[in-house]
This record gives sequence, structure tokens and C-alpha cells, in this order.
Amino acid sequence: MNAFRSRRRRSVREGTFAFALVLAAAVGLASAPVMAASAIPAGTNVFGLLSTTLDTAKVNIGDGFSLQVIRPYPDDDASYAGAYVRGHVANVVRAGQNRKPELDLAFDSIVLPSGASAPLTGHVVKLVQKQKSAVGQQAAGAGVGMIVGNILGKSVFHTGLGGLAGAAGGFAYANNLRTNFTVPEGSTVTLQVDQEVPRPQARR
Repeated sequence: MNAFRSRRRRSVREGTFAFALVLAAAVGLASAPVMAASAIPAGTNVFGLLSTTLDTAKVNIGDGFSLQVIRPYPDDDASYAGAYVRGHVANVVRAGQNRKPELDLAFDSIVLPSGASAPLTGHVVKLVQKQKSAVGQQAAGAGVGMIVGNILGKSVFHTGLGGLAGAAGGFAYANNLRTNFTVPEGSTVTLQVDQEVPRPQARR
């Protein structure tokens, strides 16, 4: 009986010790530092998929949108996997008599899956529509693979959102058609960073 009790106590001690080792390992993993995403140098291209459809007949200045960041990640940093860029409509011109439609996008920040974020300003350098359309075919010759006309020069807009909207990249028809256009959800947008983006930081 004494031998049985001794073996039982030893088994309990061994089980407790093993549990303590597993717990310590788990705590160690939880407390291990997470590698921070690197800063993004100015001039870097960031590639993303548009989260929502933008229609010049319906969108308004200040409407938000986001881009899901896709490969190749900024500076080949895998920390940006699952990140997204937040932006808003900086200016919109609806099609009308003697008026071509225009859509200008401003970018505000980049957000990691952890919630850490950093301010980002940039401009569109290329846009590839998810599905081809008559508009895409008409504007395909406008250059750099765009399907919604030419990219306008960088510009800064004053808005009701609190000062300058930041650098924006605009789109307008490259022909004489005066019809509103749509940039569909899932389109691939290439934006170029205007100023260095600091390492994303968690909110405090």
C-alpha cells in the first residue's frame, strides 16, 4: 500500500511538473516580442485590392474605402500580409454636358492585422479593373495599363474633413465620352508612397 501511494505521489508530481513546463512555454511564446513591420520608404509601390465599388454617379467627397494589401508586400516585408490601406474620396466630378467625370482618391493610413497603424500618403500610379468593359477597351490605349483613362498629376484638396486631404491620384476619361464610370470592387490599385511611412504603432 505504501509503495502504491508513493508511486501515486510521484506520478502527480511528475504530471504537475510537466504541466508547469507546458505553461511556462506558452507564457514564453505569448510574451515573445512580435517583429515590427518595417518603415516604407518614399517612392515604394503598394499593391492592393479595392474593397468597394466606386461609381462617379454615386460617391461623395469623404466616402471611405480600403485596399487589401497584396503581394509583393512593401519592401518585401511579410509583416504586411493581411494589412489594408484606408482612404477616402478626395474629389468627384459627375458626368454632365461638357463635363467629363473625375474621381480623386486620397490615402490616409496603413493598418496591420494587429491593429497597429501608420499614416500614409500616396497617389495612384496604376489601376487594373477586375473585369473588362467597353470603357476599359476604349481607355486601354491611354497608357500604363489603366482602364479608366489617364492618371492626373498629384494634387492636394481642401475638404471638410479637417484640412488638407493629402496627395490624391485622379482618374478621368481619356476620350470625349461624358458618361459616369465605375471602378469595381476587386480592382487592383497600385499606389506610390509620397513620404516615408513610419513603422506601424499600436494605439494607446
